[in-house]
Amino acid sequence: MRTPPLIPIMATWSPEQKLAVYDLCRLISESLWHHDQDVLLEAMIRDDHARGFDHQLDVENRNLELPFEDTSPF
Repeated sequence: MRTPPLIPIMATWSPEQKLAVYDLCRLISESLWHHDQDVLLEAMIRDDHARGFDHQLDVENRNLELPFEDTSPF
C-alpha cells in the first residue's frame, strides 16, 4: 500500500523531479544538523519530555542491542 503524496502535485512529478527534491531535502537536513546539532538535540529532548518520555529515567536502555547475535570467533 502506498502512502498518498504529502502535496497533491507530487503525484505528477517525474522520478527525476522526485529525486531532485529528495536530494535537496537531504542536503538541507545535513546542513541544518551540521550547523545546529546541539540546538536540534535540545529541541528533540524537549519534545520527548512534552510527550512524557524522560531520557534520564531510561537507564536500562543506554545502548541499543543489535538485532542479531554475533557468533564469529573473533
